[in-house]
Amino acid sequence: MTENLHGHTSRHCSEEQRTLIKKLIGEGKTYKEVQKIIGCSAKMISNALKWRAKPETRGRKRKTTIKMDRRITRMAKAQPMISSRMIKDSLELPVSTVTVRRRLWEANLFTRIPRKVPLLKKKRHVQKRLQFAKEHINWPKEKWRNILWTDESKACLECLGQGLLIANAPASSSRSYP
Repeated sequence: MTENLHGHTSRHCSEEQRTLIKKLIGEGKTYKEVQKIIGCSAKMISNALKWRAKPETRGRKRKTTIKMDRRITRMAKAQPMISSRMIKDSLELPVSTVTVRRRLWEANLFTRIPRKVPLLKKKRHVQKRLQFAKEHINWPKEKWRNILWTDESKACLECLGQGLLIANAPASSSRSYP
């Protein structure tokens, strides 16, 4: 009988023992004869005959299929300003928004700040700028130099404390966002 480190009989054997057991059984020897030749238990012989190398699996099974991944990527490329939540909701995906972002990262689509800020499209934005200019028309040049203009910085008109972000490939014209 084969003993392990603790002095107990082992039910599993080495690769050499396994090939020897398979060879002896293949030659027509009985379990008892193989037990006497190798000095092992009947269970070890049974395990050696059943043994198959298992494929290496690492980590959890993916929640998204290849088809879902392509749909996520296609949608982000078609609409770079779309958020991961909007992608998840519109494609009705059974995954979290973090998983959607991971799939975008895998496709080399990273969140970036656009080089150009959106134009002032709404009437009230233009009116507010005009009103500010009219109220401060008598300011001297020195005071106007201290004004930080929105065309020189990030304009966040309706984003409630968060900047405008886009999903883009690294080579596109946008700045990286950490």
